[in-house]
Amino acid sequence: MQRRDLLRQLPAALLAGGLLPTLARADTSARPRGRLRFLAVADTGSGDANQRAVGQRMAEVHQRQPVDLVVLGGDNIYPSGDLALVESTFQRPYRDLLQAGVPFHAVLGNHDIRTANGAPQVAYKPFGMNGRFYTLRRGLVDFFLLDTNVNADWQRQISWLRTVLAQSRAPWKVMVGHHPIYSSGFYGNDPQLGARLTGLMRRHGVQLYINGHEHNYERSKPIDGTTYLVVGGGGATLRPVLASAQSVRAVSAFSFAELEATPREFKLWAWDRGGRPLDQAVLARREP
Repeated sequence: MQRRDLLRQLPAALLAGGLLPTLARADTSARPRGRLRFLAVADTGSGDANQRAVGQRMAEVHQRQPVDLVVLGGDNIYPSGDLALVESTFQRPYRDLLQAGVPFHAVLGNHDIRTANGAPQVAYKPFGMNGRFYTLRRGLVDFFLLDTNVNADWQRQISWLRTVLAQSRAPWKVMVGHHPIYSSGFYGNDPQLGARLTGLMRRHGVQLYINGHEHNYERSKPIDGTTYLVVGGGGATLRPVLASAQSVRAVSAFSFAELEATPREFKLWAWDRGGRPLDQAVLARREP
């Protein structure tokens, strides 16, 4: 039986499991120089109460300890990427963060390209997209934000990616795409996407790949030095997820991730729509 057939038979409540005990919060003292904090979430653009709840919890994290940016992992506007719905699917759910001046940086999901191939979203300045694929250099972290859709210009994108990865001297490297490479959810692993990207990630020391498309939260074990993080619980209807041997934590929950890079460590917390902890980890450490 295929994974997606098995998942259809299992209720989300069963697969979610119990919540973790209350986790220790990050240090709320003044942020030292050289520290970068950001939030990551995907499959957000429902415009419903679940998305607004997740957005409010994200704003509360920023209020407790400021973040430098938010990464949106695609499917930013359901059902078809129509920018006419941006007020309900982006401006309203993230109003507090936007008013606080927190910048957002998005990638295109498969729903986003249904309207004019996503061009209006690329041009929409609050989505912070410098093209269909682009780099973002913020202190300790270099971000590589990709177009992983079926109609992506992979020849040009891979040529560009080889160049920018080779040029990067950042201690931490994060790749963002809408589609999963490793996943225990409905779609499962994607060997074709992996063949395009994992060799480059291994060669250039990319520590983290962030994606959506799967409507759940999942953190993998490090695979050839890279952690694969699914943050697709941003507002779209949840799907069940069944943890596999490659998973550390997998849960069907409306949720988002909070990440912090320091010169020595790259840390993660994950929170559900009620502000309850789902996960906590040190993703990677560097020698002093």
